[in-house]
Amino acid sequence: MALLKKIIKFAFMILIFSVTSLPVHARTEEPAPSPSRNSAIPSNRNGRVVAVATGIGFVNGIAMFASAGYHINPDWLIEAYYEKSDTFFFGTSRARAIRSKNFWSPTLYTNVGVLHRQTSGRNEFLDVLTSTFTGKEAHYDIAYWDIGPGFSIGNQWQWSAFHVGCDWVGVYWPLYASSAKITKNEDGIITKKTADDDLKPEASARLLRFYLGISL
Repeated sequence: MALLKKIIKFAFMILIFSVTSLPVHARTEEPAPSPSRNSAIPSNRNGRVVAVATGIGFVNGIAMFASAGYHINPDWLIEAYYEKSDTFFFGTSRARAIRSKNFWSPTLYTNVGVLHRQTSGRNEFLDVLTSTFTGKEAHYDIAYWDIGPGFSIGNQWQWSAFHVGCDWVGVYWPLYASSAKITKNEDGIITKKTADDDLKPEASARLLRFYLGISL
């Protein structure tokens, strides 16, 4: 009988010990928090703070461009952008932009921003039928600017500190254009005017813009 009491007492102590130890065991088995999208995407952008790049592309003609940006996180870059392009038919354009570059996979990104473009150039009098100049020493110098949103989609590949990429396709849609300042020079006689109604903002495509750069 005494032995039975000892066995029951020993079993009761084991039961109490097991119950009191359950919360500690449960706490050690709690699942870890789900990782964020940024830490879950495997890319060599992790730890990068700044990125600079330069490249060449097509914007109504051949364009040269450069950018410098700051990483908010590995998948979000705020960048300043500058480009210069010589159009096939008219003058030179210079553009400046502030853009938000967002990565949706290890390489795929979209780029959205606001762009300000300045355009200037010269038009000569030309006989359309014969494709020859009319003989008059006459030309127009024209200058104006416009502003609006831009969007592009592309891929970027990163190796250590170096990266290469391409904006495959994009669009710039000016919402406002300034008046054109026109200077006419015909046989040495100069005439200046401002054209308020001659310019209408129109969307333009931005294609195949290849670049290479460094991320630190």
